Amino acid sequence: MRIALDIDGCMTDDNRFRLEQYGKYLYEKNMPYMDLPYESELKCGYMTREEFGEFWDATFFEYIEQVEPIRYVSEVTHKLHEDGDYIVIATGRHGTTQKDPFGEKVRNITKEWLKKHDIYYDEILFSGFPKVDYIRPYKCDVFVEDYSMTIKSLAKEMPVLIFDNPYNRFLECENTVRVFSWYDIYRRVKEMER
Repeated sequence: MRIALDIDGCMTDDNRFRLEQYGKYLYEKNMPYMDLPYESELKCGYMTREEFGEFWDATFFEYIEQVEPIRYVSEVTHKLHEDGDYIVIATGRHGTTQKDPFGEKVRNITKEWLKKHDIYYDEILFSGFPKVDYIRPYKCDVFVEDYSMTIKSLAKEMPVLIFDNPYNRFLECENTVRVFSWYDIYRRVKEMER
């Protein structure tokens, strides 16, 4: 089976990491408390576009270098490989499609992070959006994703395992199954192979 796996929000608990970053930033800037932490910071009104840009510039590399993987990501990716499955990491991470030093740095850090945490993959796809347009040529049988807009477009073309997060909890979409752990992913993939 050909399996596409997203990184942020699926292999990492980016939500918790970023909430801690947001909280510290808001404290240091003497800004209001987060009232809707799972919504876009810009929509919530506690960051202007300029403030969000400043925040993002100050924290992005800290996040992609230091965030820890979710437990069992490495173990499950290796089990899938041992079972003969083909794994495509498909990330739409900020900057990865840029053809400049910034994009190269993000791509290199991403590959180093995967190696450091012993996460197995056969290919890596640095995609833009809509992600479905980038993954289509890979002819994947299933995609593990957390981002609602991406899930909706992917599910029109392939089964999607929704990696559960507070920000996607209310998403309901045909051709999807919600998963809560990496062993949930493993079990669902094995069921699909039968």
